[in-house]
Amino acid sequence: MRYSAVLFDLDGTLLDTIDDLAGALNAARVMNGLPTQDLALIKSFIGNGRRRLIERSLTDNPGTFDDALADKLIADHIRYYNSHCMVTTKPFDGIEELIMRLRSDGLKICCITNKDDEPAQVLISHFFPDMFDYVAGSMAGVEFKPDPGTVLKCCDSIGVTPDRCVYIGDSEVDIQTAANAGMDCISVCWGYKTRGFLEQNGAANLCSNPVDLRRFIV
Repeated sequence: MRYSAVLFDLDGTLLDTIDDLAGALNAARVMNGLPTQDLALIKSFIGNGRRRLIERSLTDNPGTFDDALADKLIADHIRYYNSHCMVTTKPFDGIEELIMRLRSDGLKICCITNKDDEPAQVLISHFFPDMFDYVAGSMAGVEFKPDPGTVLKCCDSIGVTPDRCVYIGDSEVDIQTAANAGMDCISVCWGYKTRGFLEQNGAANLCSNPVDLRRFIV
């Protein structure tokens, strides 16, 4: 078998979370007297964690970045999102079946995400109970992807070397993360970045739907 472990991104790869993420961002903006932003724009902000999401949102409108306002938006976003993270969120079609088949193939299944660790753990436990060997989201003092630290820590924990792992994600951040960790990457086209964008950012392996993903792995 080509690999011993599969490491997944979360937002835009395993779960379609965009409506709940956008809803929480717009709720936080309204709480702070700012206008809402449209879904397509918010989608372009996602990929580097919550603070970068807020920074990009503020840079777009009102056009200036203020640390105090950013901190307030982050706090409001956390509070709102953590209690509204499963309003519309669901696995992409075919993902559950894919994971079950990969587990049957004997692969270890992991999730490494820039989403905060608390909602990441909640979502994985809810939608994929007892199906993941390792899950890690962002925490204080831990570098965000594309820093390879959380990925390499996962490899150590599950006892698999990076060259026997493949990282699967929907963004340029995931491509960079895999390269920094010394592992292969498969870029998925059903997430929040377009095929053209992924190709422009160095995607070597592109998959259009979860049904076909297994053939890239086993």
